[in-house]
Amino acid sequence: MDQFEVAARLKQDGYCVVENVIPPGKIDSIREEVVAAQLTHHEEAERELEKTRARGHRIGVIGVGLLKQVVNATQCFTPYLADPRVLGAAEEIFGDFVRISCTDCVVTHPGNDRGYWHADWPYNATNTTHVKAPYPDVMMHLASIWMLTPFTKENGATYILPGSHKFDNNPAAGGMSDIDQDANHPDELQATGPAGSVFLYDSRLWHAVAPNYSDESRAALIIRYAPWWLNLTPTIRGTPDHERMVLETGGKNYDAIPVRREAFEKLPDNIKELYRHWVSE
Repeated sequence: MDQFEVAARLKQDGYCVVENVIPPGKIDSIREEVVAAQLTHHEEAERELEKTRARGHRIGVIGVGLLKQVVNATQCFTPYLADPRVLGAAEEIFGDFVRISCTDCVVTHPGNDRGYWHADWPYNATNTTHVKAPYPDVMMHLASIWMLTPFTKENGATYILPGSHKFDNNPAAGGMSDIDQDANHPDELQATGPAGSVFLYDSRLWHAVAPNYSDESRAALIIRYAPWWLNLTPTIRGTPDHERMVLETGGKNYDAIPVRREAFEKLPDNIKELYRHWVSE
């Protein structure tokens, strides 16, 4: 499967699983390094989430560890971010000058809470900055979940609703009285795949965190690709747009922590182009 087939599946179904993006011989060491980074920064990340929850916003899922901008802590996975089936598919959809807008780590522990049905930024209306429904029929953001461990039904592979990327609204936006955003949907599937796979999806696709019924944690990277024309500045802490639209309104947002200069300089040269828009000095 090449980038053209991946792009075609994304347009038709709203999602696609690409296997062996991270080679079998590399996945264990990468997972261990990423999970160690998340654990090191766990308490700091939880404090940030609690600040948002204290303002009355629903954010994060109990039993899921998060580390935003994990590239500041480790670059072990970065050589694979330009895989032609992944970045190439993004360029087939968006054209030249694609950027990475999110590089987070999530670790889903056994017994975690179920998440709610939502679409990702910029369509999630629980965020202060969002596209108002009804949405135009255009992909504005390409999300991906990098499976550092196998994703199975037992360990809580992400719930998805195929074809929902063509809907002009999502449950997190409110106003959909016929949908229980916290309940299972009769047409849902789970995005499963072996470790080293990448689950790509249109950010409009409805999805939700699934409970982990296994006895081992599930680890993943959340990486999003954006076209040059999508305004990312409201998501980047420290920018005037973020101050105006998020801090001054007291709202919740899809926030991205800038990449530190020393971390940026360690990136492979071909990957630097994907991050240069948000490097802090």
